[in-house]
Amino acid sequence: MRGLAGTNYYDMNDFLAREHAVSVEFEYGAKDLGRELGASDADAPEKHRANVPLWWMDGALTDHAFIADAPGCLTEEFWKTLEAEDGAKIADLRSVNESYFGFGAAFVDALVRQGDEDGAVETSQGLNRALTKRWQELLLESCGRSDDGSKLERLLTREERVVWEAGRAPQLDYERWRYGRDTKVEASKVIQDAKRMRR
Repeated sequence: MRGLAGTNYYDMNDFLAREHAVSVEFEYGAKDLGRELGASDADAPEKHRANVPLWWMDGALTDHAFIADAPGCLTEEFWKTLEAEDGAKIADLRSVNESYFGFGAAFVDALVRQGDEDGAVETSQGLNRALTKRWQELLLESCGRSDDGSKLERLLTREERVVWEAGRAPQLDYERWRYGRDTKVEASKVIQDAKRMRR
């Protein structure tokens, strides 16, 4: 079984992203799952709604349960908050969902498996707008800083921290080289030999 963006199903970050709940409706009920789903009987009745972890929607459950509503963090209203002036910079997506964009990608996958192409496209577009805004306001600032960026880092989701570290590491390497706080770049042996042969 495959996970987000081709990752292995057993990848811990993928699993944590799918651990967050979504609202589903059991069109034909659910045998022996009533107690798990908050129903009064052993079997959940028809049209029963419940919140379940997104990873439940990976298996055969998708044949009987349909996603009823988008989670609050993946709605147009939430994205409007991010799109407000400095909204993406202020928003603490990490407290909303540690794997916000991973969860969003998994939610889109679940919608596609259900055949809700319109919902998948709308969610994908919202996630793209949110990430673009976050990149412009927060990630660009964090990648350009070589000083203590802990205040910025605490706002980043798991996926954003990967990008942040990827930007910071080369920046720090460059500054160490540029300002003499690291070893200087030396020509390779091939280049040195070529220079000697020209003399």
